[in-house]
Amino acid sequence: MFNPKEAIKTLSIENRFFIDGRPLTSKNTLNKTSSISVYTLPELYVCLDDEVNLAVSKAKETYDNKVWRDKPVQEKKEILFRLADLIQQHKEELALIDAVETGRSIKNFYYDSIPKAVEGIRWFSEAIDKYFDHAITPNNNQLASIIKQPLGVVGIITPWNDPLVVNFWKITPALLMGNSVVVKPAEQASFSMLKVASLAQQAGIPDGVLNIITGDARTGELLCLHNDVRGIFFTGSTEVGKKILQYSGQSNMKKVGLECGGKSPFILTRNYPDLQKAAKILAKNIFYNQGQICSAPSRLIIDQSIKDEFLNHLIEAAKQYIPSDPLSLNSNVGKVISPEHYQRIESYIKDIDSNEIKIIQISNKQQDLSFTPMIFDNVPANSKLAQDEIFGPVLAVISFNSIDEAISIANNTRYGLAAAIFSNDINEANYLALNIESGLIHINTYDAETYQMPFGGVKESGLGRDKSILVFDEYSELKTIITQLDT
Repeated sequence: MFNPKEAIKTLSIENRFFIDGRPLTSKNTLNKTSSISVYTLPELYVCLDDEVNLAVSKAKETYDNKVWRDKPVQEKKEILFRLADLIQQHKEELALIDAVETGRSIKNFYYDSIPKAVEGIRWFSEAIDKYFDHAITPNNNQLASIIKQPLGVVGIITPWNDPLVVNFWKITPALLMGNSVVVKPAEQASFSMLKVASLAQQAGIPDGVLNIITGDARTGELLCLHNDVRGIFFTGSTEVGKKILQYSGQSNMKKVGLECGGKSPFILTRNYPDLQKAAKILAKNIFYNQGQICSAPSRLIIDQSIKDEFLNHLIEAAKQYIPSDPLSLNSNVGKVISPEHYQRIESYIKDIDSNEIKIIQISNKQQDLSFTPMIFDNVPANSKLAQDEIFGPVLAVISFNSIDEAISIANNTRYGLAAAIFSNDINEANYLALNIESGLIHINTYDAETYQMPFGGVKESGLGRDKSILVFDEYSELKTIITQLDT
């Protein structure tokens, strides 16, 4: 039986970055502090010009030598299946590494995130040989082939809130399309990917095909500006996403895929009868992981006539997400990522200047670097609470009196990542779904998307899509070949 508090006593974390099959160090480092006080994290090496250039040059070398891209699809699949098996075998260690580095509950990693990462590797690997090119005959004596080819060297920059899941949303399809990859994980959550780098080598991924560099924002900027990188795929804040678009224009107009921020609406109409069920779904998806999820439904847009009754159910449901010991397999919620992020969330609470806003505190039980669920009622639609991505367990409640008003409130945001509609009136639900500006719409559910479905947003929530068989389009480029036939 896995006992995290015993396992942590012998945990050894690899902190060297990984280029061309070798763990390496640099002269620049960042100090790391775990929010779990019983463990001391090693320093993080910072890759700058020399290290980034080395990683990209080795990736380009392996791409040009075709050691991976010309490998038969079946061999690529078998290697990635082995990697999935190895990650599964090291689930306890990887969950513990992510928990001590991020402060998130180990229960989340052990039962949810690591299994989802494994599932993703297997799903994409099974899907790749169902992804076809096209051929047409525009005339009787012509044949046109429309094919997809790999980009070349692909840079991947990933967030700290769900490290391995998002990494393998991007790494797996990039590799399956034949690209060579340089990954830059968030400096707040890098160590699990460094462990996975050695597992990838064991699985049979050739040296230089998958490289992991570590560091801060400067490291990511250098990767984005490199002229030998043909694509950058990023998950993180909208502010950084906009910089990456600029870096693409300043360098070689590399392809860019962005999955950025969100301020997702949870719309509850009077035509949804099971308010208790809706409350449980909302509480889980906004208060899980301290609200540090890009698609979290952080705005409750609710029919005025049912608001008071629903909030009573929501207060009860939120009690399941009071933070506790992140090293307990019974804890639903751990800590926020860092003292800096704690202060950022706290600043929104302190800045509330409206006497009309009602603060509903679920519990007075408080731990270091964590917040109990917070519900703010009567929030003005244009206030910071309703507009900014706070990335914390903070729910803004806004009421409406008509469906068109609900749509107006929902679309009053620069984001468009996800949304939920709770209504048993199919016409009403469909009208809302067609008019809400969002890349993903849930009706009477939330967080129900699977690997078969594309994930991504509109407006300032990003460009392109993760997941589904369509993701292979992101990591490739089109080529048309026209052949004249002598007939």
